[in-house]
Amino acid sequence: MPPRAKRIALTFCGALATASVILSAGPAPVQALASSRTAPAGITSVPLAQSDADLRKVVDWWTPDRLKHASSYAPKTAASNSGTNGTNGTGSASGTTPSATTAAVTPAAAAAGRTTSTPASNTTALSGSAPPKASTALKLRNPKLPPTVGKVFFRNGTTEYWCSASSVHSKYGNVVATAAHCAYDVKSGKPVENWVFIPSYVGNGETPFGIYVGHTLHLNDTYAATGDFDYDYAFVTVHHGYQWVQDNDANGNVKKDAKGQPLYKRVDMGRLESQVGGQGFAWNRGFTVAAYAFGYPAGPHPNGSRPFTGQTMESCLTKNTKKISTQKWELDKGVLFRGCGFTAGASGGPWVIKYSSTRRIGYLNGVNSLTWDLNGDGRYDGVSSPYFDTATYLVYSYAARQKTD
Repeated sequence: MPPRAKRIALTFCGALATASVILSAGPAPVQALASSRTAPAGITSVPLAQSDADLRKVVDWWTPDRLKHASSYAPKTAASNSGTNGTNGTGSASGTTPSATTAAVTPAAAAAGRTTSTPASNTTALSGSAPPKASTALKLRNPKLPPTVGKVFFRNGTTEYWCSASSVHSKYGNVVATAAHCAYDVKSGKPVENWVFIPSYVGNGETPFGIYVGHTLHLNDTYAATGDFDYDYAFVTVHHGYQWVQDNDANGNVKKDAKGQPLYKRVDMGRLESQVGGQGFAWNRGFTVAAYAFGYPAGPHPNGSRPFTGQTMESCLTKNTKKISTQKWELDKGVLFRGCGFTAGASGGPWVIKYSSTRRIGYLNGVNSLTWDLNGDGRYDGVSSPYFDTATYLVYSYAARQKTD
């Protein structure tokens, strides 16, 4: 293909519901958030469902029936004019051809958890926690995939969306890492609503490790203010998990309501990390790494083909990521995962380095943020993450010290 004929299409990788609500992800003034002033400089912390009343609203919203139908959402994609349009978890937007840039990073000393140094690099990393043996005993679609990875569901306005995410190790075992655009609407300056994380989500609505309601959203101030995709990451602390189970009478028969529908009761699942473990965390690793990317892609490629359903976890492997940028999304120091054909729905899914398929943990070193059509053939063939640097670590470490119930 002649160089001039090549084009690069970008899209956020979050998946959305069928309702038509267009929201800008571009720069816009944000409302002052009182809660963010209690966080250190550079970090915005926003309450999600902290009170008992707010928690109950979220629990009541995500009923067993609603969860069963959640993966039937048809991701919405903007019409393509020249192969540069795409979608994100909060609306539609256009992409542009990237250009090379440079960015300096500074290593930071670890302050939360046990630290390790990765051989042959200047990486500082925090070790994760492996899933309990009970997790590995479950019959998962692929026993080598990490149970830490799952789906997040939420509402923005009147529309329901989903993205991908992962449990990451923390002092209180309650932190989920995802993309910032999967939790915060820059245009309104507000977080999304009814945010829940379901690890190892299965398309039929099963929640083998429980449902975890978001307590507090932590993100970089720059993303909250401008939507700069160099900071498209977020860390959400969550409440203890719960699971819906059918409610039986004394004879073991399923209780039913007046309409004959099964009744369910809520069962406490405890802390997130006690169920699935938590990935470690690494930053200032450099732009060239070997990594796995995980997520729940579902949307179509620019050419309309739809290879994924969004009902099962998918993975990609690369031996060498590289630096990439795009002026459109203010991405100056992105990391490109070439050869990964993820589509909408994969946003927020983790990039894991030094992943052990036996222990099913490694080190979180990125999140799916933008998908790319690098050769202009109408199919996404790359996904990028913001570079995990000292600023990323500061947001993560602040979230990792927050206790929830």
